[in-house]
Amino acid sequence: MSAITFLELRTSAVMGSIRVLNELLEVALRALGTDPALQHDLALGVAELVANVVEHEVEAHGSGSEVVVRLDTSPGELVLSVTSKGPRFDFEAALAHAESHDPLENLDGSGLGLPLLKALFELSHDYAEGQGNVITLRRKTG
Repeated sequence: MSAITFLELRTSAVMGSIRVLNELLEVALRALGTDPALQHDLALGVAELVANVVEHEVEAHGSGSEVVVRLDTSPGELVLSVTSKGPRFDFEAALAHAESHDPLENLDGSGLGLPLLKALFELSHDYAEGQGNVITLRRKTG
């Protein structure tokens, strides 16, 4: 059976959107009967990815004024994606940079998110001209 889109949310790329996105995501995940631990991890993922869009696309480049959060489900799997219209994001370089630094060396909190998400999910990035960056969090369920 193929995946179905269970939820798609479109909002402004601002920090204040994170709370609303996570509240709506929580309702959807409860309706799906998702394990509370996975609900927590997905909320963390949304918070991290939207915050990255705001910091690295909107504030740094003045672009990417919208994010789309999408939840797809299929038997045994949940997939959450965050899409933004900013410039191409060098995902592999960001991961390599984050993984090459000791997070305890610089306690400002930056650079911890992607490695944490990589530990929690199958994590991937795609970019399509005109469509933007898509970061995907994938987890097997049940």
